[in-house]
Amino acid sequence: MLLILAAGFPSLSMARPTEARLSALTHCQFVSKVEGWSGYGKHYDWHRQAKSSALGRAEKLGGSHIVWERMIPVGVFNGYAVARVYSCGS
Repeated sequence: MLLILAAGFPSLSMARPTEARLSALTHCQFVSKVEGWSGYGKHYDWHRQAKSSALGRAEKLGGSHIVWERMIPVGVFNGYAVARVYSCGS
């Protein structure tokens, strides 16, 4: 059943997008802007959790590369990661 589902969606990427700088991207198309949230609680490394959340969203969109725009703290232990997702190559 899983194989049938995968065959029905060939355009969906199953790999995490690569982190990149905008200046390094060539022949790429902008897909979408994404945000990731660290969640509630005391997260000393909220940046990592917020980035992971945004990467998961970018993966679902089928993006091949992600360019981080900013990290927005919410208090001391939580925050958002904001990024742009691109699809590069074919």
